Amino acid sequence: MTTNLDGGTNQTVVLKGIFPLPRFIRFIKERCPPQSFHDHALVEEWREARATVKILVQEESGTADLIDERELPEEMRSLADKVLQEPSMHRMVSMVPRRWCMVEIDRLVVFQDSINLHHVEKIKENLSSDPSAEEIIELASSSGKHENPEIRCTQSDGGYMFSSASNDLRFLDVTMMDPNAIRDFTPIGSASHAIVVYVGFSDNVITATRSGNRIILTNGSHRVYALRKLGFRYVPCLLIDATEGDVSDFLLPAAVKQDRAFYLECSRPPLFKDYIDKRLTTRVPVIRKTSVLKAKLDLQKSSVPAL
Repeated sequence: MTTNLDGGTNQTVVLKGIFPLPRFIRFIKERCPPQSFHDHALVEEWREARATVKILVQEESGTADLIDERELPEEMRSLADKVLQEPSMHRMVSMVPRRWCMVEIDRLVVFQDSINLHHVEKIKENLSSDPSAEEIIELASSSGKHENPEIRCTQSDGGYMFSSASNDLRFLDVTMMDPNAIRDFTPIGSASHAIVVYVGFSDNVITATRSGNRIILTNGSHRVYALRKLGFRYVPCLLIDATEGDVSDFLLPAAVKQDRAFYLECSRPPLFKDYIDKRLTTRVPVIRKTSVLKAKLDLQKSSVPAL
């Protein structure tokens, strides 16, 4: 299934036959232009892929447990170590076992059902045709040319709206500060406190989580896909160990926690190599969207009995 439409859509690779049929159809119905595909054709296409999946379950049983990992090359270590020293990164992973390493791409367990090819092309535009080790670690750590995209902000009706082409846009934190610590702004009146809301992106490094013998790719699918299409078989990633039961609940992605048996126990879970297998993928036009965050102040004044 390949459909080409004019502007407003991004060509996207979608896995088929691996996840349940309702999930596949829901993706098409919710993200593609209306009436792009017929239900009967979608069902037949999914069934054909499902037959291939059943064969792979027999032929590749246990392959996810054989994933290879290697030491990070010397020329990548300086930048990788620097990333770990970032305060926000230290706050996120300092309490759990983690390290940079090279992991085998094809045997990574995946839970994301699609890859946006427009996003992949944007990534490849900032890479040379034969990326050096330095370029690759910059990509993996979102450094240099691969830093976060622009965020636009508008103000109206007592609220603020932030927008970005990246779906990683998010509210990061809220804190109370001494107003004297804020430069380049003088409020009306004598300020005693300032409430600061932080908006931006996560520490967007390529990240994977180990659970037993398996490694689940948790962030950076599009960057890994770009490198895989350039012929790379290993990728640098920050590997976090969630093998211990007491930490797995907050380290594993929600999708994996909701179906542990499928991702962590079945003989042949979804693997990164499936994104490259034409028998298990289809290309569809997905409606292009912009991520938007809205913030509105709700200040209320009242009187209470004095203590």
